[in-house]
Amino acid sequence: MGKIGFITDSTAYLHPSFIEEHKIKVVSLIVNFEGESFPEAGLYENFEEFYDRLRQVTYLPTTSQPPLGKFLDAYQELGERVDSIISVHITEGISGTVETALAAARMLPHLDITVIDSNGTAVAEYMILDAAVRAVMKGLTRDEVLNVIQHIVDHHTFHFLPDTLEYLRRGGRIGGAAALVGTLLQIKPILYFNRKKNCIIDVYEKVRTREKGLQKIINEMGRAYAKCPDIKVAVVEVGARKSGKDLAERVCSLYPEFEPEICPVGPVIGAHIGPGTVGLCYYPMSPQIKELF
Repeated sequence: MGKIGFITDSTAYLHPSFIEEHKIKVVSLIVNFEGESFPEAGLYENFEEFYDRLRQVTYLPTTSQPPLGKFLDAYQELGERVDSIISVHITEGISGTVETALAAARMLPHLDITVIDSNGTAVAEYMILDAAVRAVMKGLTRDEVLNVIQHIVDHHTFHFLPDTLEYLRRGGRIGGAAALVGTLLQIKPILYFNRKKNCIIDVYEKVRTREKGLQKIINEMGRAYAKCPDIKVAVVEVGARKSGKDLAERVCSLYPEFEPEICPVGPVIGAHIGPGTVGLCYYPMSPQIKELF
């Protein structure tokens, strides 16, 4: 079997030890904040510091996708030591990163590169890569690994609950009037990646309080569990370690068999949805994937 290597972008928010263990190359998106421009990659240990700054500023950071040259360099470097490259990225519904990755791959026809749109970002990318590297270690072929990946891409659910509408409003995701009304009425939108609209961030449901929102996303996970008891679950938190831990504990109290990882989100995504956001990402495991865990 040919050797397989993986590339992703910084919005996967992989733990440094995971990157090192599996030799994953990370192409970074860029954050422009308070007169500085810096790559998001490498900030994993400093997310809380970033969110402390974000809470105090008037103008939100802007973000940009990786330049084409970064993908060309990453593919060429990895291509020297592997036979096939699998490149997993933030969905095109919210970033042009996938298109840039595809453009770079087309410029390197001598390399075997498969670019994957994760249909999400953050923990969704991580869960795809986690299963994929396990599949490689298990000795699965390239095509079998791609089948594992495609199953998760097609079936994962990612619901998240912002603490406030302010960052969505300031980032242009919703109109100012809608944000004001939502704040006054304590409307809390549950957000998700809408596959029917090219995986843009969309409103899944509106609830009146944060507690009702948390209960709703847990209930939705419970419905998925009722259909397929073999589901893989992770908690996502945006500058909200305690809230993320609390959500994980609630899930475990209801479903003791689950051991959800708590996955932090960094600046590129966090700047748009705001600190305090928490959520759940999960997918039904196929028999093939279940054997990997």
